[in-house]
Amino acid sequence: MKLFGLSNVSIEDKSDYRFEELNESRFIKNVIEELKDLLQERFDDFEFFIYSNHRVNKRAPDSGTDIMPPSGDYKSNKKKILLYFSDERGLDPSSFSDKYFAIFKSYIGTKAVARNVFPLALGFVNAVPELPNKPIKDRKYNVFFRGNLNMNRINFYRVFSKFGFLLPPEKILTHDYYRKFLLKLKSDFSAFFPESIVIFNNGFKAGYTPEKYGEVLADSKIVLCPKGFFMTECFRHFEAMRAGCVIISEPLPDTPFYKDSPLIQIKDWNEGCKVVEDLLNDESKLEEIHRKTLSWWKEKCSDQATAQYIIENIEKLELN
Repeated sequence: MKLFGLSNVSIEDKSDYRFEELNESRFIKNVIEELKDLLQERFDDFEFFIYSNHRVNKRAPDSGTDIMPPSGDYKSNKKKILLYFSDERGLDPSSFSDKYFAIFKSYIGTKAVARNVFPLALGFVNAVPELPNKPIKDRKYNVFFRGNLNMNRINFYRVFSKFGFLLPPEKILTHDYYRKFLLKLKSDFSAFFPESIVIFNNGFKAGYTPEKYGEVLADSKIVLCPKGFFMTECFRHFEAMRAGCVIISEPLPDTPFYKDSPLIQIKDWNEGCKVVEDLLNDESKLEEIHRKTLSWWKEKCSDQATAQYIIENIEKLELN
């Protein structure tokens, strides 16, 4: 199906979601519009295919091989560009890279073997608003996390619980009943840090409305980013960057979106809590990282920066 009234942009018929159902559809639309503006008359030299594949084997997420979308076999007189979203397995699409001029795929980190396959920024959830930037010293909340207690976040949960030393780590007890037990034991740890919000939910998007979530982000100094369902990368990183928050995260892939970035990467959440305490006692450091994060978003991860990144990699391929 063609998108945005453009003859050379379409969503794959075999995508798992319709375009309007994608969490990041607004980000994608913005990127396409930026590409059109930046490439000008050259925009028509390319044919862009948007593909969403979210079929994940939860028991063995790394199993299987990536599936080529129908556009791989489509014959075009233009240079085919695949923009691939939603695959939290992060499988490498290099096996069908010869079918496209270039493939840009979210979640793949540094896995790609083929020279024309590149990682892609995740973007942001459509309904999470971008609000006017608030000076870091004037923000209401010191620390913010509200999100799903998935099985990759059990150790994160244990750091906040006074029973944490008694609770089995995530590698030992993996049944969903354990996760539900922890939520009944306690889900709100907002008092762990002064003037903060730390709350665990029972599901994705099960906490604040996206509008309220965006408001709290914009009024938070530090945002904690634990691992998602399968990957460390998640929308929270990009939404918090856009809001100018100081981000503390588990280790991220060495891609252009995170390499040398102001995001603070920690080996575990005991270290993460110590980093939080140090930052809350150093207002000038918080301000410095806040400013660097806003610049990083604008220059590396925003809609405009993503379009420029796509063009730069296309042009490198054209030179070779």
